[in-house]
Amino acid sequence: MLDVLRGVAVGGILLANTFVFFGLFLIPPERAAAFSTHGLDRVIEFAEHVLVEGKFYSIFSLLFGIGFGLQLARGGDASVTRFRRRLRVLLLIGAVHALLIWAGDILVLYALLGFSMPWFAKKDARSLLRWTAGLLATPTLLYIVAVVVRGIAVAQPAPPGPGGPGLPPEIFERLAAMGTGGLVDALIGNLIFFVGRWMDLVMSVRFPKVLGMFVLGLWTVRQGITTDLQAHLPLLRRWRAAGWTIGLAANVVAALALRWWPYWPPSAGGLLGVFAQAVGFPLLALGYACTIAMALPRVPHVLGLFGPVGRMALTNYLMHSVVCVTLAYGFGLGLWWRIGAAMTWAVAVTIVALQVPLSRWWLASFQYGPAEWLWRRLTYGVPLPMRRR
Repeated sequence: MLDVLRGVAVGGILLANTFVFFGLFLIPPERAAAFSTHGLDRVIEFAEHVLVEGKFYSIFSLLFGIGFGLQLARGGDASVTRFRRRLRVLLLIGAVHALLIWAGDILVLYALLGFSMPWFAKKDARSLLRWTAGLLATPTLLYIVAVVVRGIAVAQPAPPGPGGPGLPPEIFERLAAMGTGGLVDALIGNLIFFVGRWMDLVMSVRFPKVLGMFVLGLWTVRQGITTDLQAHLPLLRRWRAAGWTIGLAANVVAALALRWWPYWPPSAGGLLGVFAQAVGFPLLALGYACTIAMALPRVPHVLGLFGPVGRMALTNYLMHSVVCVTLAYGFGLGLWWRIGAAMTWAVAVTIVALQVPLSRWWLASFQYGPAEWLWRRLTYGVPLPMRRR
């Protein structure tokens, strides 16, 4: 079940990341409007905000916390030392990925935040829930402070309307050159993107969002939910219902609010969007996770297809970057700014559809995916057989 959830989450993360891979976050409006698929692109963009954005990395964050909790339950205090070694190796893999392949990397963030998990492991179940609620509420609370400060400093707020902060021309040109230039242009643009990416993680207060789901995952293990789903079906049904009602509605509100009131500069309309995201992202993520977990026994031949993808989640995640960067950047096919949202989703669905049989084929002969093998090999520091006996 955890492998299936991990496989679905990796595919969902790709749906969100393709917008960035192909430069849609920077594309000039007039260029986007020239696509023959422009009408459909607008629909896909709205669907991405409502159904995809923030939900699948939240599931993956939940699974990260569950994974730590299971390691702790099986290995006791000895597993903490091994967990920290795993994080150091993950940090190394993420740094190589972020600096040399694609700056939109999430592995560095996961590794850095993961070092706090042994501290949370000392908390009781009630404290873990309080920490989860507090961490998930932090972005909204900080945004309220920003709105108040801006209200004091600025007498007349900016009128609502679509848009966002611009970039200096030289920075914009460097990023645009990723789609038309060579390998050096891609590397320079990626380093600039890396800086901007981490500035965005700070400005959007992503850290407590991710850490809150880590802690919630640890709580589910502590409560025995992960290891005995049948005994907790009433709770899973309530989470599923809350996700598909309150969570879905909150995501619609967030998408509409942030369409008209940009996140920055802070505004009352932006606060509505931030609060709706704080409610909608984790709730709909839980709704997805509970729906999949409860449906798996009924349709194992369908959902089970994602199991091998999840067992090779790190390999498949890195493969997304290699394939999409090659498709998008100038040293490859140069599709940057040449396809809209609908076509990027078609690319994402194609990649996932190919990874399902490829993962199954690979694991028929090998015990681990290539990246998973490297991760384990560097963690344990001993020879590790790759091929199945």
